[in-house]
Amino acid sequence: MKFVIEKISKSSGRLGYLVQTETEKRFRTPLLVQTTKGGSIPYLSREVFDYVTEEVPALQFTLSTIDHMVESLKLFNGTFGAYVGYPECLSFLIIRDSCELIPSGHNDKDIIPLFTRRGKEHITVKRYMDTVETLKPDIYQGLCDADTNLESSKKRIIKCVDRTAQFMDACYERHQNSKVLKKCALFAPIVGGYSTHARCESIKHAKAKGEKLANGYIFEGFHNYGLSACQVDSEQLIKVMTHCLNELSDDKPKMMPGAYTPPVMLELISLGVDIFDTSYAYCAASNFKALTFNFNLKTVENATSQPFLEISNESLKEDFTPLIRDCSCLTCRKHTRAYLNHLYKTKELLGPILLMM
Repeated sequence: MKFVIEKISKSSGRLGYLVQTETEKRFRTPLLVQTTKGGSIPYLSREVFDYVTEEVPALQFTLSTIDHMVESLKLFNGTFGAYVGYPECLSFLIIRDSCELIPSGHNDKDIIPLFTRRGKEHITVKRYMDTVETLKPDIYQGLCDADTNLESSKKRIIKCVDRTAQFMDACYERHQNSKVLKKCALFAPIVGGYSTHARCESIKHAKAKGEKLANGYIFEGFHNYGLSACQVDSEQLIKVMTHCLNELSDDKPKMMPGAYTPPVMLELISLGVDIFDTSYAYCAASNFKALTFNFNLKTVENATSQPFLEISNESLKEDFTPLIRDCSCLTCRKHTRAYLNHLYKTKELLGPILLMM
Protein backbone atom coordinates (compact mmCIF):
# COMPACT_ATOMS: atom_id res chain seq x y z
CA MET A 1 0.00 0.00 0.00
CA LYS A 2 1.19 3.49 -0.87
CA PHE A 3 -0.02 6.78 0.55
CA VAL A 4 0.19 9.94 -1.54
CA ILE A 5 -0.52 13.44 -0.22
CA GLU A 6 -1.87 15.85 -2.82
CA LYS A 7 -2.56 18.94 -0.77
CA ILE A 8 -2.09 20.09 2.84
CA SER A 9 -3.94 22.99 4.46
CA LYS A 10 -3.25 24.30 7.94
CA SER A 11 -6.93 25.03 8.52
CA SER A 12 -8.72 22.12 6.85
CA GLY A 13 -6.48 19.05 6.91
CA ARG A 14 -5.14 17.35 3.81
CA LEU A 15 -6.17 15.58 0.63
CA GLY A 16 -4.52 12.42 -0.64
CA TYR A 17 -5.14 8.83 -1.62
CA LEU A 18 -4.24 5.26 -0.74
CA VAL A 19 -3.07 3.01 -3.57
CA GLN A 20 -3.97 -0.67 -3.37
CA THR A 21 -0.90 -2.84 -3.96
CA GLU A 22 -2.40 -5.49 -6.25
CA THR A 23 -4.82 -3.45 -8.37
CA GLU A 24 -3.29 0.05 -8.19
CA LYS A 25 -6.79 1.38 -7.40
CA ARG A 26 -6.90 4.70 -5.60
CA PHE A 27 -8.99 5.45 -2.53
CA ARG A 28 -9.19 9.15 -1.78
CA THR A 29 -8.58 10.51 1.71
CA PRO A 30 -10.13 11.64 3.97
CA LEU A 31 -11.57 8.14 3.63
CA LEU A 32 -14.69 6.65 5.23
CA VAL A 33 -14.41 2.86 5.43
CA GLN A 34 -17.54 0.72 5.70
CA THR A 35 -17.64 -1.08 9.03
CA THR A 36 -18.80 -4.69 8.81
CA LYS A 37 -20.15 -7.45 11.03
CA GLY A 38 -19.24 -11.00 10.14
CA GLY A 39 -17.82 -9.70 6.86
CA SER A 40 -21.10 -8.02 5.79
CA ILE A 41 -22.08 -4.36 5.85
CA PRO A 42 -24.79 -4.17 8.57
CA TYR A 43 -28.32 -4.33 7.15
CA LEU A 44 -27.08 -4.05 3.54
CA SER A 45 -26.51 -6.95 1.16
CA ARG A 46 -24.04 -6.52 -1.69
CA GLU A 47 -26.89 -5.83 -4.13
CA VAL A 48 -28.46 -3.23 -1.85
CA PHE A 49 -25.10 -1.59 -1.19
CA ASP A 50 -24.69 -1.10 -4.94
CA TYR A 51 -27.77 1.18 -4.76
CA VAL A 52 -25.90 3.37 -2.27
CA THR A 53 -22.70 3.87 -4.26
CA GLU A 54 -21.01 2.59 -7.38
CA GLU A 55 -17.56 3.28 -5.96
CA VAL A 56 -15.28 0.38 -5.00
CA PRO A 57 -15.67 0.19 -1.21
CA ALA A 58 -13.08 0.22 1.52
CA LEU A 59 -14.24 -2.32 4.13
CA GLN A 60 -13.29 -2.57 7.79
CA PHE A 61 -13.32 -6.16 9.04
CA THR A 62 -13.29 -6.68 12.81
CA LEU A 63 -11.63 -9.75 14.26
CA SER A 64 -14.23 -10.01 17.02
CA THR A 65 -17.00 -10.63 14.43
CA ILE A 66 -15.08 -12.90 12.01
CA ASP A 67 -12.93 -14.96 14.37
CA HIS A 68 -15.23 -17.97 13.89
CA MET A 69 -14.51 -17.95 10.13
CA VAL A 70 -10.73 -18.28 10.32
CA GLU A 71 -10.58 -22.09 10.20
CA SER A 72 -12.70 -22.30 7.05
CA LEU A 73 -10.68 -19.51 5.44
CA LYS A 74 -7.56 -21.64 5.67
CA LEU A 75 -9.10 -23.79 2.93
CA PHE A 76 -9.96 -20.77 0.75
CA ASN A 77 -7.44 -19.72 -1.85
CA GLY A 78 -7.93 -15.98 -1.77
CA THR A 79 -8.37 -12.88 0.34
CA PHE A 80 -11.07 -12.35 2.93
CA GLY A 81 -12.58 -9.63 0.73
CA ALA A 82 -13.12 -12.19 -2.04
CA TYR A 83 -14.52 -14.65 0.52
CA VAL A 84 -17.33 -12.26 1.51
CA GLY A 85 -18.15 -11.11 -2.02
CA TYR A 86 -16.06 -7.95 -2.29
CA PRO A 87 -12.92 -9.11 -4.15
CA GLU A 88 -12.10 -5.60 -5.34
CA CYS A 89 -12.39 -3.86 -1.94
CA LEU A 90 -9.64 -2.22 0.08
CA SER A 91 -9.66 -4.28 3.27
CA PHE A 92 -8.81 -3.07 6.78
CA LEU A 93 -8.51 -5.50 9.68
CA ILE A 94 -9.00 -4.13 13.18
CA ILE A 95 -9.37 -6.08 16.41
CA ARG A 96 -12.45 -4.69 18.14
CA ASP A 97 -15.98 -4.08 16.86
CA SER A 98 -16.29 -0.29 16.81
CA CYS A 99 -20.11 -0.54 16.71
CA GLU A 100 -20.48 -2.20 20.13
CA LEU A 101 -19.59 -1.18 23.69
CA ILE A 102 -16.69 -3.33 24.88
CA PRO A 103 -16.38 -4.32 28.57
CA SER A 104 -13.30 -3.12 30.44
CA GLY A 105 -10.93 -5.44 32.28
CA HIS A 106 -9.82 -9.05 31.63
CA ASN A 107 -6.32 -7.85 30.67
CA ASP A 108 -4.02 -10.74 31.53
CA LYS A 109 -0.26 -10.64 31.00
CA ASP A 110 0.25 -11.94 27.47
CA ILE A 111 -3.23 -11.83 25.99
CA ILE A 112 -5.86 -9.44 24.70
CA PRO A 113 -9.52 -10.27 25.51
CA LEU A 114 -11.67 -10.59 22.41
CA PHE A 115 -15.45 -10.54 22.86
CA THR A 116 -16.94 -12.65 20.09
CA ARG A 117 -20.26 -14.38 19.34
CA ARG A 118 -18.81 -17.43 21.13
CA GLY A 119 -18.00 -15.44 24.25
CA LYS A 120 -14.66 -14.13 25.48
CA GLU A 121 -11.60 -15.41 23.60
CA HIS A 122 -7.93 -14.95 24.53
CA ILE A 123 -5.76 -13.55 21.74
CA THR A 124 -1.98 -13.94 21.89
CA VAL A 125 0.43 -12.32 19.44
CA LYS A 126 1.03 -15.67 17.73
CA ARG A 127 -2.67 -16.41 17.31
CA TYR A 128 -3.33 -12.90 16.04
CA MET A 129 -0.52 -12.90 13.47
CA ASP A 130 -1.51 -16.40 12.31
CA THR A 131 -5.00 -15.03 11.72
CA VAL A 132 -3.68 -12.02 9.81
CA GLU A 133 -1.70 -14.34 7.52
CA THR A 134 -4.88 -16.35 6.87
CA LEU A 135 -7.05 -13.29 6.15
CA LYS A 136 -4.43 -11.43 4.08
CA PRO A 137 -5.96 -7.93 4.46
CA ASP A 138 -4.57 -4.93 2.59
CA ILE A 139 -4.10 -3.15 5.93
CA TYR A 140 -4.11 -4.47 9.49
CA GLN A 141 -3.53 -2.91 12.88
CA GLY A 142 -0.92 -4.13 15.32
CA LEU A 143 -2.05 -5.90 18.49
CA CYS A 144 -2.55 -3.45 21.34
CA ASP A 145 -4.10 -2.86 24.75
CA ALA A 146 -6.69 -0.13 24.13
CA ASP A 147 -8.72 -0.56 27.31
CA THR A 148 -8.63 3.08 28.44
CA ASN A 149 -10.95 6.07 28.47
CA LEU A 150 -11.22 9.49 30.11
CA GLU A 151 -11.69 7.94 33.56
CA SER A 152 -8.77 5.46 33.40
CA SER A 153 -6.23 5.57 36.20
CA LYS A 154 -2.60 6.49 35.67
CA LYS A 155 -1.59 2.91 36.47
CA ARG A 156 -3.96 1.48 33.82
CA ILE A 157 -2.65 3.96 31.22
CA ILE A 158 1.01 3.09 31.92
CA LYS A 159 0.18 -0.60 31.76
CA CYS A 160 -1.60 -0.27 28.40
CA VAL A 161 1.41 1.51 26.87
CA ASP A 162 3.87 -1.09 28.20
CA ARG A 163 1.72 -4.02 27.08
CA THR A 164 1.24 -2.52 23.62
CA ALA A 165 5.02 -2.04 23.24
CA GLN A 166 5.53 -5.68 24.21
CA PHE A 167 2.89 -6.90 21.74
CA MET A 168 4.22 -4.71 18.94
CA ASP A 169 7.82 -5.89 19.33
CA ALA A 170 6.57 -9.39 18.51
CA CYS A 171 4.30 -8.11 15.71
CA TYR A 172 7.15 -6.20 14.03
CA GLU A 173 9.36 -9.27 14.12
CA ARG A 174 6.67 -11.53 12.68
CA HIS A 175 5.70 -8.98 10.02
CA GLN A 176 9.30 -8.57 8.92
CA ASN A 177 9.93 -12.32 8.62
CA SER A 178 6.62 -13.29 7.00
CA LYS A 179 6.46 -13.84 3.24
CA VAL A 180 2.65 -13.67 3.28
CA LEU A 181 2.56 -10.25 4.96
CA LYS A 182 4.95 -8.53 2.53
CA LYS A 183 1.92 -7.23 0.60
CA CYS A 184 0.02 -6.21 3.75
CA ALA A 185 0.39 -2.78 5.33
CA LEU A 186 0.81 -2.56 9.11
CA PHE A 187 -0.70 0.31 11.09
CA ALA A 188 1.09 0.86 14.41
CA PRO A 189 -1.27 1.54 17.34
CA ILE A 190 -0.85 4.73 19.38
CA VAL A 191 -2.35 4.28 22.85
CA GLY A 192 -2.25 6.05 26.23
CA GLY A 193 -5.73 7.31 27.05
CA TYR A 194 -5.92 11.09 27.46
CA SER A 195 -2.38 11.40 28.83
CA THR A 196 -0.13 13.33 26.42
CA HIS A 197 2.93 11.91 28.18
CA ALA A 198 1.73 8.32 27.76
CA ARG A 199 0.84 8.97 24.12
CA CYS A 200 4.32 10.36 23.55
CA GLU A 201 5.85 7.19 24.99
CA SER A 202 3.70 5.11 22.65
CA ILE A 203 4.76 7.28 19.70
CA LYS A 204 8.44 6.96 20.65
CA HIS A 205 8.18 3.18 20.57
CA ALA A 206 6.29 3.24 17.25
CA LYS A 207 8.94 5.49 15.68
CA ALA A 208 11.90 3.62 17.13
CA LYS A 209 10.78 0.08 16.32
CA GLY A 210 8.31 0.60 13.48
CA GLU A 211 9.69 3.53 11.50
CA LYS A 212 10.51 1.28 8.52
CA LEU A 213 7.87 -1.41 9.11
CA ALA A 214 4.73 0.59 9.96
CA ASN A 215 2.86 2.06 6.98
CA GLY A 216 0.50 4.16 9.09
CA TYR A 217 -0.88 4.78 12.57
CA ILE A 218 -4.15 3.94 14.31
CA PHE A 219 -5.26 5.84 17.43
CA GLU A 220 -7.13 3.87 20.08
CA GLY A 221 -7.93 4.10 23.79
CA PHE A 222 -10.10 7.24 23.85
CA HIS A 223 -13.33 5.31 24.50
CA ASN A 224 -14.79 1.81 24.81
CA TYR A 225 -16.42 1.88 21.35
CA GLY A 226 -20.12 1.79 20.59
CA LEU A 227 -22.05 4.88 21.67
CA SER A 228 -19.28 5.80 24.16
CA ALA A 229 -17.38 7.30 21.20
CA CYS A 230 -20.24 9.77 20.67
CA GLN A 231 -19.80 10.99 24.24
CA VAL A 232 -16.07 11.72 24.27
CA ASP A 233 -14.89 15.04 25.67
CA SER A 234 -14.12 16.67 22.31
CA GLU A 235 -12.02 19.44 23.87
CA GLN A 236 -9.75 16.93 25.63
CA LEU A 237 -9.66 14.68 22.54
CA ILE A 238 -8.61 17.49 20.19
CA LYS A 239 -5.96 18.64 22.65
CA VAL A 240 -4.37 15.17 22.86
CA MET A 241 -4.65 14.51 19.12
CA THR A 242 -3.09 17.87 18.26
CA HIS A 243 -0.10 16.99 20.43
CA CYS A 244 0.19 13.48 18.95
CA LEU A 245 -0.04 14.56 15.32
CA ASN A 246 2.67 17.18 15.87
CA GLU A 247 4.95 14.35 17.04
CA LEU A 248 4.35 12.18 13.95
CA SER A 249 5.54 12.64 10.39
CA ASP A 250 3.04 13.73 7.73
CA ASP A 251 3.94 11.05 5.20
CA LYS A 252 1.90 8.21 6.77
CA PRO A 253 -1.91 7.91 7.03
CA LYS A 254 -3.66 8.18 10.39
CA MET A 255 -6.80 6.26 11.33
CA MET A 256 -9.33 6.70 14.15
CA PRO A 257 -12.00 3.98 14.41
CA GLY A 258 -15.15 4.61 16.41
CA ALA A 259 -18.57 6.27 16.28
CA TYR A 260 -17.36 9.88 16.54
CA THR A 261 -19.98 12.52 15.79
CA PRO A 262 -19.72 14.38 12.45
CA PRO A 263 -18.55 17.67 14.09
CA VAL A 264 -15.76 15.80 15.92
CA MET A 265 -14.79 14.05 12.69
CA LEU A 266 -14.49 17.41 10.93
CA GLU A 267 -12.26 18.69 13.73
CA LEU A 268 -10.04 15.60 13.44
CA ILE A 269 -9.87 15.92 9.65
CA SER A 270 -8.70 19.52 10.02
CA LEU A 271 -5.90 18.25 12.29
CA GLY A 272 -4.75 15.70 9.70
CA VAL A 273 -6.54 12.42 10.49
CA ASP A 274 -7.19 10.56 7.23
CA ILE A 275 -9.40 7.51 7.89
CA PHE A 276 -12.65 6.95 9.80
CA ASP A 277 -15.37 4.28 9.81
CA THR A 278 -19.17 4.19 9.49
CA SER A 279 -19.95 2.86 12.97
CA TYR A 280 -21.71 6.16 13.74
CA ALA A 281 -24.19 5.50 10.92
CA TYR A 282 -24.77 1.97 12.22
CA CYS A 283 -25.42 3.21 15.77
CA ALA A 284 -27.87 5.80 14.44
CA ALA A 285 -29.76 3.30 12.24
CA SER A 286 -29.93 0.73 15.05
CA ASN A 287 -31.51 3.31 17.32
CA PHE A 288 -33.95 4.56 14.63
CA LYS A 289 -32.30 7.93 14.11
CA ALA A 290 -31.95 9.40 10.63
CA LEU A 291 -28.95 11.56 9.75
CA THR A 292 -30.57 14.51 8.01
CA PHE A 293 -27.80 17.12 8.19
CA ASN A 294 -26.77 18.83 4.99
CA PHE A 295 -23.54 17.62 3.40
CA ASN A 296 -23.89 19.50 0.09
CA LEU A 297 -21.83 22.67 0.20
CA LYS A 298 -23.81 24.12 -2.73
CA THR A 299 -27.04 24.24 -0.74
CA VAL A 300 -27.85 26.35 2.32
CA GLU A 301 -29.65 24.88 5.32
CA ASN A 302 -32.89 26.58 6.26
CA ALA A 303 -33.76 27.54 9.81
CA THR A 304 -36.07 24.57 10.33
CA SER A 305 -33.65 21.86 9.22
CA GLN A 306 -32.44 19.37 11.82
CA PRO A 307 -29.17 17.42 11.85
CA PHE A 308 -30.91 14.32 13.23
CA LEU A 309 -34.44 12.98 13.09
CA GLU A 310 -35.99 10.69 15.71
CA ILE A 311 -38.00 8.19 13.65
CA SER A 312 -39.85 7.11 16.81
CA ASN A 313 -41.38 10.60 17.12
CA GLU A 314 -45.19 10.33 17.04
CA SER A 315 -45.45 13.56 15.03
CA LEU A 316 -44.06 11.75 11.95
CA LYS A 317 -46.99 9.35 11.55
CA GLU A 318 -48.68 11.69 9.04
CA ASP A 319 -45.56 13.28 7.57
CA PHE A 320 -45.45 12.10 3.97
CA THR A 321 -42.25 13.92 3.00
CA PRO A 322 -38.88 12.22 2.39
CA LEU A 323 -36.18 12.21 5.05
CA ILE A 324 -34.14 14.69 3.00
CA ARG A 325 -35.57 16.71 0.15
CA ASP A 326 -33.75 16.43 -3.21
CA CYS A 327 -31.76 13.41 -1.97
CA SER A 328 -31.19 10.80 -4.69
CA CYS A 329 -30.86 7.73 -2.45
CA LEU A 330 -33.43 4.94 -2.69
CA THR A 331 -34.78 5.63 0.81
CA CYS A 332 -35.58 9.29 0.12
CA ARG A 333 -36.84 8.70 -3.43
CA LYS A 334 -39.25 5.87 -2.58
CA HIS A 335 -40.23 6.22 1.10
CA THR A 336 -41.59 8.79 3.53
CA ARG A 337 -41.05 9.72 7.16
CA ALA A 338 -44.49 8.35 8.00
CA TYR A 339 -43.62 4.96 6.51
CA LEU A 340 -40.36 4.79 8.47
CA ASN A 341 -42.28 5.67 11.63
CA HIS A 342 -44.66 2.80 10.85
CA LEU A 343 -41.68 0.42 10.39
CA TYR A 344 -40.39 1.49 13.81
CA LYS A 345 -43.70 0.81 15.50
CA THR A 346 -44.07 -2.63 13.90
CA LYS A 347 -40.39 -3.49 14.51
CA GLU A 348 -39.82 -4.36 10.84
CA LEU A 349 -36.24 -5.11 9.79
CA LEU A 350 -36.73 -2.92 6.70
CA GLY A 351 -36.58 0.15 8.96
CA PRO A 352 -32.88 -0.04 9.87
CA ILE A 353 -32.09 -1.10 6.27
CA LEU A 354 -33.64 2.06 4.84
CA LEU A 355 -32.01 4.23 7.53
CA MET A 356 -28.60 2.65 6.92
CA MET A 357 -28.87 3.43 3.22
